[in-house]
Amino acid sequence: MRRVLALVSAAFLGSCALLDFGDDADEAPAPLPAPRTAWIVGGAGNAIGQAIFTETPHGVLIRLEFSQNALPPGWHAVHVHQIGDCSDFAAGFMASGIHEGLVGDTRHGLMSHQGPDAGDLPNLFAPPGGAPSGAEFFNTRLTLNRFPTDGRFSLVDDNGSALIIHESPDNHSSVPSGPRIACAALTSTP
Repeated sequence: MRRVLALVSAAFLGSCALLDFGDDADEAPAPLPAPRTAWIVGGAGNAIGQAIFTETPHGVLIRLEFSQNALPPGWHAVHVHQIGDCSDFAAGFMASGIHEGLVGDTRHGLMSHQGPDAGDLPNLFAPPGGAPSGAEFFNTRLTLNRFPTDGRFSLVDDNGSALIIHESPDNHSSVPSGPRIACAALTSTP
């Protein structure tokens, strides 16, 4: 009986030696990029609020804070565009380019069967009466890492990116959302 127990014990201990429990449990996760803040510029080129972009382990949290009378009341589309340039406010912020991640067969729209693209966000509501407003959005398709990770698009690559607010709400299935009325630019350098 002792011989059987010894053989079973030896076999068990030998199989445990083959298991790899790894050192991952002792490793700290890589540090996340620091949050980034950008002024939100209105159509007259004036600052109307700020956008705070915070990296999380699974995407980017975007917090928008607006001053009083910053936006016309009602619903507005919000998108992330490919170029961090809000300098052409008189031309409607067209220098910000197209939506981030609008590549290949990807189509615009949170409700699109071929979407959403990385720049799609829910609509924003500005209350009547000009009260200060704010909103938070979370996007799993974006990152603040300089180089894209996990298939996410970088907000701070060589071209940077821009958060664009449109005059009209997004129907989440087709591209037109009205003129661009506000912009917050993120560049590759803080």
